[in-house]
Amino acid sequence: MPFKLYYGWLVAWISIFGPAAADPVMTIDFSWQGTTGCVTLFPNPEIRIHNVPADAKLLLLTLTQGAREMGGEEVLMPANGIVPAGSIRTFGPCRPDVYRWTAVAKSATGRFLAEARQARFYPTDELAPEKP
Repeated sequence: MPFKLYYGWLVAWISIFGPAAADPVMTIDFSWQGTTGCVTLFPNPEIRIHNVPADAKLLLLTLTQGAREMGGEEVLMPANGIVPAGSIRTFGPCRPDVYRWTAVAKSATGRFLAEARQARFYPTDELAPEKP
C-alpha cells in the first residue's frame, strides 16, 4: 500500500509540475570580439536569443554597467533569434569593467513574457558572474 500511495503522489506531482519544469528558459549570448568601444553611439554586437516564447513579437535590449543604464532599444523579435550587429545604438563601453545586456521578450500588446541577461568583462569577453 505505501508503494501505491507514493506512486500516486509521484504521478500527480509530475502531471502538475512536469510541463512547467520542461519549458526552456530564455537565454541571451553575445561577444565583445570585433567591437570598438569608447564611441558615443555604440553599435551593438551580434546578440543571440535562445528559447524565445512562441508569442514573443517585441524584444527590448538594454546595456548596463553596474547600476548605470547605457541605453537600449525595442526591436521586432527576429524570427531566427539573432539581432544583427549594429541594429541598435547605445552609449559604448569604454573602460574595462563588467557590462550586461538584458533582453526582455514581449507580446504584440507589450505584455512581459520572459527576460534573459548576460554579463561579460569588456574588453576581454570573459563571462562575469550575475549579481542579484
